[in-house]
Amino acid sequence: MKSDLFKQLVWDYNLTQDEFEAILHGKKVLGNMNQSWAIVRVLENLNYYDAMNLITLNMLRDNWSKVKGQLFNNSIRNGYEFLLQRYPVSITE
Repeated sequence: MKSDLFKQLVWDYNLTQDEFEAILHGKKVLGNMNQSWAIVRVLENLNYYDAMNLITLNMLRDNWSKVKGQLFNNSIRNGYEFLLQRYPVSITE
């Protein structure tokens, strides 16, 4: 992840880039900062192309039920909802 993207995501937290990436990939939890929290930060703070470089469709689909209700912006939620309906992920992946 580019450092400028990292700064956009956690400018208000005292986290290292490695810590955030570990949380994003479900390898670490720090208090209420878990994978769902990190995915929400990515979806709400980055444009679609940068977000999809950090989050795979499978990761988004697997966590969507937890993430969906945490997204503040309705247009972002509806956009990713559309994406998940439009591009179903194969169960063989």
